[in-house]
Amino acid sequence: MAPSKPDYDIFGDIVKHKLRNSQADKYTSDSKNTFCYQLFTILKLSMDSVNLCKDFVSFFTLLNTEYSGAAITGVSNKYPEFLNFWLNRQFRARSISVTPKSTFYQHLINNYKTFEAENKLNNKIHDIDDLHFNKLNSLYEFYKVYYDLKSNNNENCSKFLEHFKKDYTPAWKKCFNENDVEFCKALEKFTKFYEEDKTSISTVCITGKSSLPKLLSPRSYQIENKEDKKIGNSLIMGTHNATISGLSKINDKEYSQLHELISLRYNFLAVYNEDEKRSNMLKILQEFFQYCSRNRENSNLFSFFKEFLREYYIKNKSEYGEIYDDCSTSSESIKSYCSIYQGFSEQLRKSLLSINEIEEEDTEDETKIRQSFISYFSSDSIILQLEKDNNLLSNITPILVGTIAGGLLILFFLYKFSSFGSCLHAKILKNEETLYNFNEEIDRDLFENNSELEINNSNNRKIHLSYNPSLKPF
Repeated sequence: MAPSKPDYDIFGDIVKHKLRNSQADKYTSDSKNTFCYQLFTILKLSMDSVNLCKDFVSFFTLLNTEYSGAAITGVSNKYPEFLNFWLNRQFRARSISVTPKSTFYQHLINNYKTFEAENKLNNKIHDIDDLHFNKLNSLYEFYKVYYDLKSNNNENCSKFLEHFKKDYTPAWKKCFNENDVEFCKALEKFTKFYEEDKTSISTVCITGKSSLPKLLSPRSYQIENKEDKKIGNSLIMGTHNATISGLSKINDKEYSQLHELISLRYNFLAVYNEDEKRSNMLKILQEFFQYCSRNRENSNLFSFFKEFLREYYIKNKSEYGEIYDDCSTSSESIKSYCSIYQGFSEQLRKSLLSINEIEEEDTEDETKIRQSFISYFSSDSIILQLEKDNNLLSNITPILVGTIAGGLLILFFLYKFSSFGSCLHAKILKNEETLYNFNEEIDRDLFENNSELEINNSNNRKIHLSYNPSLKPF
């Protein structure tokens, strides 16, 4: 039986929760938490379990007091779910091993009445499996780091950026790979909250290096059937080097940026700074043309070419135009992404400029897009000269020539200076003699059997040649 999915939307009041959690460390209520000691004295669990039990009782008491007089809302009504997450987080942080039916849970549940929790926590406290806990924890960390940044501590800026760079992307990917709609809704809720509120903290991260990232909303979490039919998906999902279409697989080692783009449905996740984003954009194009050049003889390449233009390039065309302008005007540009552009071959640069002439409406015109495709990949004279291409033939040819030459030299020495050569020579002479005798016998037989030549009188002028069927035609 698959574990049930938790409620992910439990962090709307995280500021209050954090405040009460810090106060719970100092709060004690011996009259309500004495049952916790039985975990050690009777049930033989560790003192870490006892202390966690006491902390849980204190935290619950503070939150219950906080919300007891407030009107019940979506936020205030979910603090039991937050408490359950907090408890599961503490198990892992304190290395306390538990199971869904462990002694700790049962002892806590059996004593709800002791700390007045029976009406609040019934069916709320339980073990969260690792898969769903990791998703909850990632959401918790996003809110936590964001509110830390709002404290106007500039030191938190770099921490915030690094955290999102490291953790937001994997969380966003889960919306596609695991198709967990509820998690993606919760992630989207945080993204909207962040985008609406980030102006209040924009002064904290004001340098170009530490600009606030723009987070891409996981709006595509409800995967449509057409997504599965995209040729790009088949090119990265294949388990072998070749796909069903006959095109080679786009692996994440040789085509890292292109593979990442397709795996995210042709989307960018976040922008940390302009140089980094535009460097990746150029690498994507470089790898795309490299892949097309290597698969240009496969007729199915056209479908991928068209899909790439429609799903990605046209949507980012204006920014690509800015990149080309920035990097073409000066060979001494200080922008790091221009060093990538200037490292391209002249032919590749021309192709990038040509593809930038394609308009959005052209992607719906089969004739126009096919003409562009043919002009790029139809003849050797215009095949892209990608600087990273490995010429396999140039690597093999010297080895092949050397091997053949060495083999011939060995045969020559064997023939001239070894007994093998003498045997071979005698064999050749014997074969020649046999062939000579055979030819002589055939000539004689032919002469004897065809000696009868009859020529009739001059009236009919017929010529009769005898035929011997024992001789087969050559």
